[in-house]
Amino acid sequence: MISTNVRTRARLARLAGPACLALTAAALLGGCKPDRASRHPGDEVSADTDPAAALPEPTGDPIVFASVGVPHGAAITMIAVDPLGGAALSRDASGGVRLWPALDGSREPLVVPIRDPRSMALASDGAGGWTLALLDAAGGGRIVGVDESGKMQPLASLSPTDPLTDIVVMPGGKQLVAVGGDHVLRLLDPHGAELSRLDQAGLRAASLRVAPQAEGGPQVVALTAGEFDRGEGRFAVELLPLSITDAKLALAGQRQTVHLDSPPTVDNPSVSPDGRSAVFIQRQRLGGATWMVIAMQLEDGRQVSVNSQIPNGVQPRFGLLPRGRVLVDDGTGLGHVVDLQDRDVELTGLRSSPTINHLAATFVAGLRVAPASNWLAVHDLDSDDLTYLGYEQISVTDAGLSPSAQTVAWALSDRVAVERASDGDRVVVEVPGTRGHGQRFVEFLDEERLLMLDWAGGAQLVRWRDGTVTSAADLGNNIQTADFGRNGTGDGVLFVRTNLWQNPSVVEVSDGRFDGRYLTHASANLAGLLAPRDAALASWGAWTIDGAGKLRNFTLAQLRPGLDTEAALATGETLSFGTPEQFAVGADKTIYWVRTTGARPTLHLERGDASDELQLPAGFVSMIVPSREGRRIAIVQQRDPGQVVTVYDTRSLQPAWAQPIPAVNGMSWSDASEALAIPAMLGGGVVLNAEDGTAQTARCGLGFEVRRTPPVVQGFSNQLSVCEIP
Repeated sequence: MISTNVRTRARLARLAGPACLALTAAALLGGCKPDRASRHPGDEVSADTDPAAALPEPTGDPIVFASVGVPHGAAITMIAVDPLGGAALSRDASGGVRLWPALDGSREPLVVPIRDPRSMALASDGAGGWTLALLDAAGGGRIVGVDESGKMQPLASLSPTDPLTDIVVMPGGKQLVAVGGDHVLRLLDPHGAELSRLDQAGLRAASLRVAPQAEGGPQVVALTAGEFDRGEGRFAVELLPLSITDAKLALAGQRQTVHLDSPPTVDNPSVSPDGRSAVFIQRQRLGGATWMVIAMQLEDGRQVSVNSQIPNGVQPRFGLLPRGRVLVDDGTGLGHVVDLQDRDVELTGLRSSPTINHLAATFVAGLRVAPASNWLAVHDLDSDDLTYLGYEQISVTDAGLSPSAQTVAWALSDRVAVERASDGDRVVVEVPGTRGHGQRFVEFLDEERLLMLDWAGGAQLVRWRDGTVTSAADLGNNIQTADFGRNGTGDGVLFVRTNLWQNPSVVEVSDGRFDGRYLTHASANLAGLLAPRDAALASWGAWTIDGAGKLRNFTLAQLRPGLDTEAALATGETLSFGTPEQFAVGADKTIYWVRTTGARPTLHLERGDASDELQLPAGFVSMIVPSREGRRIAIVQQRDPGQVVTVYDTRSLQPAWAQPIPAVNGMSWSDASEALAIPAMLGGGVVLNAEDGTAQTARCGLGFEVRRTPPVVQGFSNQLSVCEIP
């Protein structure tokens, strides 16, 4: 049997015998044989093992999910845009990075397999692809090539022994310019080889700007970090135009100095696309309390300034527009377009906080690109066309795996979806009749039937292909936890605990229909499903542990004629180890329990007269879930900001793998324990390969969309997403 603390929602081991065991996770093909003969992991798959071969096609509406792992799992916090405005890189609060190869919505974003960069840059390679450069917190970096089809190829790894602080990719993607913490400027090729360096005394370069339309070809301007000038009462920042000729890096033109109220930011100062001038903002000192927009010609240092009419306060963001105009955005939703030629100001509407994070906006090539939570807002400033690119969020309440691991059911907040591997593709359909019914629990009775339990206690057995309800029952009250054990022949036991918490229910499923419903007695929080392997259904039921540490079993044989509470309470076995923190019983009757001593939890195993123990890593154990046939056990421990799931071999007690995950509602093992499904509410849903912990499928959003209206995002439960699992 498998039992679990009812504060978790583990799955019950299926019984051995004439039933269909799971297929290998690598194949994800096959299913139950016509004669219901058992099959074990590693058995070869033959043509007659597919249970869906003679079945009708599903009648539910197809569901277009987001590409696996692509939606941002948290709000976007940083954006870098190609100098010509053709593509963008975005990083979210959890460190995930996406490449948006088109900003008009014609292509979906791509996952960049690099975590939490401190700085990002990209440019077109001139052949339909892109060259990416990403720096980490240690000053190291990675250069990645992306071809037109989206295939990524690592080109170079830059060592942090010479830490870099900023990097830009030149249009064409053939050269990169980087500056280090030592203020040395370096010219690199896409493979990281240093072509040239510029290291002069007194040259204190700290950041870089690109002028893509400069005369003679793209130009780079380096900025110094800014030193406080006591005479000016501001930070002095030098502008250092650079020339790149014959793979040589050198200073070019006149060095100019601008004075800022604070050290340089990502947009202050900015360099015009033609490289002839720099634009920056200052607080007005005399005659008013507003921000001034100032342009300086780099050739001779001449300046022109215009009052933006924005009151002093938090420094606004700004971007350069064609024809000598500057758009200043203070986050109020009212943009100020400053014309430096006519020296006037025009007001324009800008969607801003809370829908769009204007502080993380980037202005490039007439575009304003900004985060809209985990969506990308792209505003064409010339046409005043604002679009939102992204994926509608989903909340995965629960997940169930079919016996063969071929099919997973996702209980979404508004419907139930079934995803099935078919000819190498993953086909997703909505289960007819489930729209608008929030399901708390979902699990497979067999390959073709689902057991669903909604929050109000409505239980249904449904054929997922056409939505036909074959049986229904009212279990009453607000469902809190549930667990289901199946024996592979259409029979099983459903364990349900409601908001009343005391006296959970055991529901018998016989011949594919709900049969009896029975109340058990439970005066403590520890209770779970009882499903001994190789035993008749009459010996299935529930177990409870009371506050005194006494373990009692309530079988169907005892519950069917009616429960004598006094006689039931007189039975039971007092556990020698007292009341545990977590408790489970495996299919082979191995007892698992957890106790924490000195902030270190220990997993104890009782196999008959033999005992064993395993000290676990630090972290409160919130869930222990043995697999259905007992080979593995999944242990979930609390870690900020989420949790960690670790799968152990139950014989050797060696960890197979561990993965960080958001806070989860439960787990569902396939019958041969080759796969594990995990629902994580707003964190998405994932099916993991139980051998190595890799994601077989992960769902965090619906299909890619281009919207004209702002998206509604429910929020994020934490800074983790199952779609970030490799």
